Amino acid sequence: MSTHVFFEPHEWSFQKLGHRGKLFESSSAVTSSNHLIIEIHGRLPAWLCQLECDFVYYVLEGHGTFHFEDRQENCKQGNLVTIPRGTKFTYEGDALKMLLTSTPPWGPAQERVFDDED
Repeated sequence: MSTHVFFEPHEWSFQKLGHRGKLFESSSAVTSSNHLIIEIHGRLPAWLCQLECDFVYYVLEGHGTFHFEDRQENCKQGNLVTIPRGTKFTYEGDALKMLLTSTPPWGPAQERVFDDED
């Protein structure tokens, strides 16, 4: 078993809010962040705010739009999208597949979810 090379998991680790993710089991090598493959087909039906984590998405496939409170920005394959902690955002995509790095590692207790009316 390698301690530096990690394969994409076969199974999805979660499916919620219209997107799904695969969590790499890399925590034994890197404890300051975690890494996920994220896929979405459509739009998240809610807004998210990470209270403790900075998110960095690297677009692997597809294209989409990230929405922030005051603007929206399009993204496509090869783009890097940074979301500083405390930023309220949502996103949508057409077969959008991204690598997400969360620093520190993401946990459900530190995430706020808002519906479109909030």
